[in-house]
Amino acid sequence: MIRLRPLVLALALFAAGPAPAADDEVTLNFVNADLESTIKAVGMITGRNFVLDPRVKGTVNIVSTQPVKKSQVYPILLSALRQQGFATVEAGGVVKVVPEADAKQNYSVTTKPGSKVAGDRIVTQVYPLKYESASQLVPILRPLITPNNAIAAYPAGNTLVITDYADNIQRLNRVIESIDQAPSLDVFPVTLKYASAVDVAQTLARLLPEVNVQGVNPPTPIPEGVRRSAVVADIRSNALLVRAETAVHAQQIRRLVETLDQPGAAGGNIHVIYLRNAEAVKLANTLKGILTGQDSGNASSGSGLSSTPTSSSGGGVTTGGNTLNLSATGASTSTGGATAQSVATSVQLGGATVMIQADPMTNSLIITAPDNIYNNLRSVVDKLDVRRAQVYIEAMIAEVNVTKTGEFGIQWVLGGGSNIVGVGMSALAPATAANNLANIANSIIAGTPTVPSGFNIGVLNANPLKGETPTLGVLATALQRSGNANILSTPNLITLDNEEAKIMVGQNIPIITGTQSSTGSNPNPFTTVEREDIGITLKVKPQVSEGGSITLSVYQEVSNIDNTVQTDGAGIATSKRAIESRVLVDDGQILVLGGLIEDRLSNGQSRVPGLGDIPGLGQLFRYESRDWQKTNLMIFLRPYILRDGKASEALSNSRYQYLKTQQEGFQIPDHLLLPTLPKVHLPANLPAPGPFPVDPAPAATPGVPDASAPAAAVVQ
Repeated sequence: MIRLRPLVLALALFAAGPAPAADDEVTLNFVNADLESTIKAVGMITGRNFVLDPRVKGTVNIVSTQPVKKSQVYPILLSALRQQGFATVEAGGVVKVVPEADAKQNYSVTTKPGSKVAGDRIVTQVYPLKYESASQLVPILRPLITPNNAIAAYPAGNTLVITDYADNIQRLNRVIESIDQAPSLDVFPVTLKYASAVDVAQTLARLLPEVNVQGVNPPTPIPEGVRRSAVVADIRSNALLVRAETAVHAQQIRRLVETLDQPGAAGGNIHVIYLRNAEAVKLANTLKGILTGQDSGNASSGSGLSSTPTSSSGGGVTTGGNTLNLSATGASTSTGGATAQSVATSVQLGGATVMIQADPMTNSLIITAPDNIYNNLRSVVDKLDVRRAQVYIEAMIAEVNVTKTGEFGIQWVLGGGSNIVGVGMSALAPATAANNLANIANSIIAGTPTVPSGFNIGVLNANPLKGETPTLGVLATALQRSGNANILSTPNLITLDNEEAKIMVGQNIPIITGTQSSTGSNPNPFTTVEREDIGITLKVKPQVSEGGSITLSVYQEVSNIDNTVQTDGAGIATSKRAIESRVLVDDGQILVLGGLIEDRLSNGQSRVPGLGDIPGLGQLFRYESRDWQKTNLMIFLRPYILRDGKASEALSNSRYQYLKTQQEGFQIPDHLLLPTLPKVHLPANLPAPGPFPVDPAPAATPGVPDASAPAAAVVQ
């Protein structure tokens, strides 16, 4: 009964209101009316069927001072529901009233651009774009969509799908139509007759910062929102390809190009090209080879600073009816203690003299040639003067060795009387072994007894130190030895593309190669020694292809001193494990270069013939040894291509942070009786370009050196 009161009140006010101007006009007066009752009243006025969601609750105020048509009552209700956070979805002759957040998930009218649907109804519109990208428009239009509705982009069809109120959809249509316009850019070529397209493009980059010239490093930054035209130099046709965003840009570019494309003045055919990446001396040799058809002499890529040009004299080369007379000279130029060759090449081509001079001091080329020949040479220089990639190589050497050794045996010696040195001896251990009974007896006689390894029990009836002859000696030996080794080495290095790099971590040891004792004719004895590197050696020469694969010429060596080899005083022995290969690997791919898996088992037995075969008692006349060795060795490689400075900086930072973590993990504990040592730590990050930062010097500590001197590490 209580819920019907607002409805009865609304109908009473409706009936008591002024007389309508026509039969289809009503006067609405809902003040603090229950929302559910108001919807029922509108249903009775409009003849619509409503289905209310249980969450549709609240009050509404709808007041009309003038009569309104019945056709406007439903749109007025939609506006009132929208203010309360509710929306309607029409389907099958029924109007469903649901919360606004759920309306987009229910069935709604799907329209196309230009639809007449309006008002506060939830509709879905599919908007295909013609020029702009749908994905790029979504961030622009999303703030214009009501919070509970949605907008999505379909990149494959370049289409926008928007669900929102019909009135807002119409506003979005006008916004999209204003943005989705055909671009006003103009694309056109500008053919040059005299000047080089590359030179003119670089001049445009300096004169017009708002023009993006491809190939100029780095591009000039411009304010955000400024339209930027683009210029690309087409070396093959010696033309500029221009994409002008505005007519003003197009007119400026055309006018400047016409001004620059003029014949050179008399004697003005000398051009200087400053190289960004290539070496001037090597590039000059390459250009010489192009002009003469001869080998440029750059077959071997050396890392030194000196390069000797190949000169030829006498005669010429005839090509296409033109005689090329070549004369090349080389002049040495001292640069900081090193000597670099300045290459000059002079060629007669079609009656014109072409001269190429390399200046190592400024890393530039000086070319004297007519414009048409210079343009061809300039195009070659521009293609060869590119930034070379760097390759960072990580190598991993994993080696696991397991050894087990066991020995057991009995040796004896029998003698008697002062005139009898020995009647019999059983020295069954290896002659070079320390536990050989003969070696032990000799060491006792010499007065320097040795104790062999293992567990030994011996019986000796006489004292050789007193001149007594042994009558009976027995030695029982038992030995068991095991050893495990796990070695992991990770050498890594970085090198330029197509340049060899080497890293060696180890020792430089002397090895005796010859001796000369003192003789009558040669009273000066001497010993010749040759020093040899032992340790870990990695040599790599990478070559990066355009597809991203890397061809690696690799030499990996692991060497050390081998104490198990007996050299009989001839020096020391070294063990060496090396691999040399040429492989093809992708960027970041892990490749196993090779390895060794060895399982060695040996069993040795020495016995006295006949006596050693006696069951049980024969054990007194046998010496047995067993040896098992297992070796697992693998070498892995992983290269990374660093194409720009950001990649190199990221790699350096990651390696620096790893080193900093390891350094911070090293702590020396405090000691009650020993002085406290200062703590050394690295800065938090790599220093920015410029001088290395130095923390303020700490207070001086007695007995501790001053650490205020500039250094990469900081002492506190």
